[in-house]
Amino acid sequence: MKLIRTMLILAVILAPLAVMGEDVAPLTQAPKGDGWVSLFDGHSLNGWHTRGTPNDSHLMSWVAVNGVLVNVPPTKDGQHGIDLISDVKLGDHELYIEFMVPQGSNSGVYLIGDYEIQVFDSFGVEKPSKTDGGAIYNKIAPTVNATKPAGAWQCYHAIFHAPVVKDGVVEKHARVTLFQNGVKVIDNQEIVGLTGAALSAEVVAEGPTYLQGDHGLVLYRNIYCKKLN
Repeated sequence: MKLIRTMLILAVILAPLAVMGEDVAPLTQAPKGDGWVSLFDGHSLNGWHTRGTPNDSHLMSWVAVNGVLVNVPPTKDGQHGIDLISDVKLGDHELYIEFMVPQGSNSGVYLIGDYEIQVFDSFGVEKPSKTDGGAIYNKIAPTVNATKPAGAWQCYHAIFHAPVVKDGVVEKHARVTLFQNGVKVIDNQEIVGLTGAALSAEVVAEGPTYLQGDHGLVLYRNIYCKKLN
């Protein structure tokens, strides 16, 4: 009985520590097998749709060229590109994506449509903020700046745990571990509330991947996801 009590006490003590970090090997190249599924076929926009219908102010700005998904926003004042959304919806999952951001440009990768991983030209920033590359926009700053120079291919590998919502009440917030170019920049942190430009009005447990296209020129390739349950 003493042994059982000791084990129970240890379990209670160690349980909070178990969520402090996540022991996951970072990905720095496109994954294969083991449940990974490609969201981009490399030559078309199959499996994706725009956020709303393109119109005079938000023009269709995405094209697939030679294995790369390119957002080329219009240059005319008052016109913007449009966001691109995957048909696939996810809950708990891993996401691997490669991107290239030109100097001064800006985009974002949204987990389940609601939590933005900032894509930004932040190379050389000594202490990254909640709006720099590798941040969960306006929520969590990366612990280190792992951003490469503008024009270089980079990658994000996110391990995302969706929020738990019951009868409209959030019982658990979303959590994320994020690697940027193989460097852990966020370690299993809670995301309290939605980030700006989220698809949902309220916290939800699943949603699509979405790529921000109304800010600037950006390129994406090798977009893969793996469900965790």
